[in-house]
Amino acid sequence: MKKILYSVFMLATMVLAACSSDDTTEPAVKRGMVLKANVEDTDTRATITDNEGKWKFAFATNDEVKVGNDQVTDYYTFKNNGTEFASADALQTTTPATWCAFFPGETIDLANQSGDLADVANKYALAGATATPTTGSDGLTVTMKAKAAVLRIVGVNKDEKLDISVKTDKGYVSKLVADKNSEGFSVETSDSKVSLLSKQGAGVYYVVVPAGVKISVSNGDKSLYSGDKPMSTTKADGLKAGKYYTLTTGMTKGSAKNKSGETIDWVQLWPGGPKFAKENVKDKLTFTDACKTGDAYVWGKNWRTPKLDELNFINYKDNYDDVLGYYVTATPLNTKVEVRSQGGVLGLLYTGIQPGYTDKTLFLPTEGSEGALHVIYWASTVIKQGYGTSLGFLVEGSTLRSYYLHEETYMTDNIKYWVRPVLVEK
Repeated sequence: MKKILYSVFMLATMVLAACSSDDTTEPAVKRGMVLKANVEDTDTRATITDNEGKWKFAFATNDEVKVGNDQVTDYYTFKNNGTEFASADALQTTTPATWCAFFPGETIDLANQSGDLADVANKYALAGATATPTTGSDGLTVTMKAKAAVLRIVGVNKDEKLDISVKTDKGYVSKLVADKNSEGFSVETSDSKVSLLSKQGAGVYYVVVPAGVKISVSNGDKSLYSGDKPMSTTKADGLKAGKYYTLTTGMTKGSAKNKSGETIDWVQLWPGGPKFAKENVKDKLTFTDACKTGDAYVWGKNWRTPKLDELNFINYKDNYDDVLGYYVTATPLNTKVEVRSQGGVLGLLYTGIQPGYTDKTLFLPTEGSEGALHVIYWASTVIKQGYGTSLGFLVEGSTLRSYYLHEETYMTDNIKYWVRPVLVEK
C-alpha cells in the first residue's frame, strides 16, 4: 500500500462501488452497496513552527477502507481497484444503522515506523460515519476526518541515535484501534517502552502519532525541541488531527564563549551540519594558525576552523568566459545562496532549505574594491602537502561571478585569510 503526501493538502474524493450479486439463501438482505466517502479538506499547516508546507493526501490502488455498523460484529473491506473502491461482500441491514468507515484499517500499529514521508499515509488514520442511520440500500455517504497527527523529527547531529517514543497518562503508545460505534480510534498503550521510530544519524523523519490526547514525546531519555526550546509534553487536548509538527533532537542555534570570555552566536544550516559562528575572527590568520586546536586556537577550545567539506554550502560549477571571466552557476545543496548587503557590506547570505532550517541564515562578507569584491576563507583540511584549502568567491555588483572550494591554496607565513569558526561538538 503506497500513498503520497504532497506539498499542498487538497480535497480528495473516493467512490466505493460494490459489485452486485444475488444470493438466494438471504432473500431479505442484499449484498453490495455504494459508499461515497469524502476526505475533509483540512489545513495542515504546522502550528509549532512557522515552516512552510501543507499536505496532500491521495489514495492508491489496493488501498482498503474498513466499514462497519452497530449491527455487525466485524468489518467489510472495500478495496481500491484503481478507479473506485469496491466490496462484493458488504451486506445491507434490515433496519437503519449508523455506518462507520476507517482508513487504513481497524487497527493501526504505530511501532517501528520507517520515518519515510511516503509511508506516512500507511498509518494516517481517517474515520467517519453516515450523517443519519440507513440500511445502505440507497448507498452510504461518509465524510472522513483525520484522526492522527504527524511529527516531523529532525535529527540535528551527525551520528546520533534516534529512539522516538510517545506516552499518554496510561502508558506507551503502541496502536490506534477503531471503534465502529463512535467513528473514531482509541489509543492502545503498553506498560513497556514502545519505539515508534528507531534511526541512526542526522536527517528528517516522519512519525504518525495520536491526535486529541495529551502526549509526551521523547528521544531515548531526552526531550526534543520546538523552535530551539525544549518540548516534551503537549497541552491537555494534545495535537490537532490532520496537522504536522516539526521537532528537532537538539538546538539549531545558540551561543558559546571564546577564550576571551566573549559570547559568540552560532547557527546550524542543515541536519548533521557544523554549527557556524555568526561572525569572523577579528583578524585574518595564516593557515598554520587556522589549523591550531584546543586552547591554542584563536578562539580557544570551544571553536575550530571548519573542514573543506563542511564549507560545501551549494552545488556550483565554474565556467570560463573570455569576456566575463569566471562566473558561477549555483544551485542549492545544503543551502541556497544570495548576494546581499549587511551593515553596508556585500557578501553571500546562505539560507537553510531543509525542514527546521528554512529560517536559519549565515552571512559571509566580502572585501576589496567596489565592483569586484573577492574573499577567501580558510578550511583546515590538508589534501596536498605544502598547500592549504579554502573557500573563495567573487562578487561583481549584485552577481556572484566565481565560487570555488580550492584544494590547493598557496600558503606561507605571510599569507593570511579570513576564518569563520565552527563550534566544537562535545
